[in-house]
Amino acid sequence: MEGDTPKAVPFFIDMANLTEKLKSLVQTETETFGLFLVDYTGTPAGFYRFYVDSEQPVTMNLLAEFTRSVSKKIDDGEFGERKFTFEISTPGADRPLSDLRQFAKHVGRTLEIETQTGEAFEAVFTALEGEMLNLQKTIKEKGKKPVSEDLSLNHSQIKKAIIKITFN
Repeated sequence: MEGDTPKAVPFFIDMANLTEKLKSLVQTETETFGLFLVDYTGTPAGFYRFYVDSEQPVTMNLLAEFTRSVSKKIDDGEFGERKFTFEISTPGADRPLSDLRQFAKHVGRTLEIETQTGEAFEAVFTALEGEMLNLQKTIKEKGKKPVSEDLSLNHSQIKKAIIKITFN
């Protein structure tokens, strides 16, 4: 009889539902731990990676406690029969700062910035005032002394900002 046989849920819909359930769980838990979700990825093979951060430096102990809490909720929850792997991490210094809340803890550091208009430069991040980033850019012209220029950019003007790693 037509309609008696349950139709299989297409793979990509099942994956999308799982992704949304995991994302929702991680977002809910971040609030409890003073964290926020920065980014996430998922693969068709069932590997999910969530990047969390905080306005303060994230310690390994906090990250481990957060991961255990999410893992327990996954074990206790309804996440389907499909096997998957999840990983929780901080973004790391090589990933762009994407959320405005990530910036405050990096005052005093040099940022590699690309603006929405395509301009790229390095500048020392001196202050955060609301959504405005105050920067000090050093301009070096051949045969002249370097000159410092203060500038302010709204967070929305920044396409990409990466912390420049320096070794002293």
